[in-house]
Amino acid sequence: MKISVVHGICVRNDAISNAIADNVGWLAGAGHEVVLFAYACEHAGVPHRLVRDVTDILPDAHFQASDIVIFHFGIFYPLFDLIMLVPERARRLVVFHNITPKRFVGAAHHATIDKSFAQMGNTMFADYVACDSASNLAVLRASGVTTPAGVLPLAVHGQAQPCAAKPGHADGIVRLVFIGRLVQSKGVADLLDAVARCLQADSGARIALDLVANLGFSDPALVAAVRAAADAWPRRYGGRVSVRLHGDAPDQLKQRLLAEGDVFVLPTYHEGFCVPIVEALSAGCRVVCYDNSNTPAIAGGFARLVPTGDIAALAQAVGAELALAGSAPWRDDGFAAFAARAWRYAHTFAPARTRHRLIALVADVAAGVAAH
Repeated sequence: MKISVVHGICVRNDAISNAIADNVGWLAGAGHEVVLFAYACEHAGVPHRLVRDVTDILPDAHFQASDIVIFHFGIFYPLFDLIMLVPERARRLVVFHNITPKRFVGAAHHATIDKSFAQMGNTMFADYVACDSASNLAVLRASGVTTPAGVLPLAVHGQAQPCAAKPGHADGIVRLVFIGRLVQSKGVADLLDAVARCLQADSGARIALDLVANLGFSDPALVAAVRAAADAWPRRYGGRVSVRLHGDAPDQLKQRLLAEGDVFVLPTYHEGFCVPIVEALSAGCRVVCYDNSNTPAIAGGFARLVPTGDIAALAQAVGAELALAGSAPWRDDGFAAFAARAWRYAHTFAPARTRHRLIALVADVAAGVAAH
């Protein structure tokens, strides 16, 4: 089949972009002729054509000959309006990644969020909508979209085998990891506040905090706050803490930080799926996160859930994890048992499973037999 994939961008350190790269690679590997149409593409292995607007796509020979057009949607982008102009013979599949509600973003982004929810109505023109999670499907239905739809979880590229040990077991430094954009909705300010409270409450705590972020999609004020903490905290707390910001880190560094990390902390206010939680569990990290949207479901019972926005409770949860990570029973027996269970759970999201389901779904949509 000829398949066109449409989205605004396909860049590094972006969950939707990574899903697009997976989808294109899997479909091409299955023998289909696939082309991504986007404003920007940083994934060299993805066959793509850069466009300025829909008028660059409409006359394209591949697009016009496509058997199916796949649109990824998570925020407003003008190319999504192309769904109403797909060639008559082609089927339309939308992959819905959810939209962050505007109460969790700055006022400067409210207009974009409003346009995003309005543009969600375009899914009415799809033959089928694949949602990353049951939470996303519920959002779709709550918005009045009745298009046939179901859940297709994202693939998570985790560790090849359970983690055997953590560096902190030997040197006593508890490594905390955060992965995500430095924006209000990810709770970065809450994280800094909570860790500072732990340092103040426990004079014996030794902490290394590593933050991996796509700086191009981050709030400059929060980037500055993280850098200020990295500069001030080692002086204020006598060298018991280090803070490192890894902007636009390659996947290899992210995976190394998770493999070395003891606790993954993500006080996020909204998630449609949350790949990093599964990645962290695959790497044997304990997880602390707020209890909203898809986080309880994606954590699978392995996370320490905290009431959303309760920074005192967040600090208490992180403090409990610091104590656990430094305990002899955890180092001797507890960690190995936890890491094995968490790894098995994380591998229910293995790429091979999602690949099989995606290829089957695309074939069904193209044939007009996708299930409700």
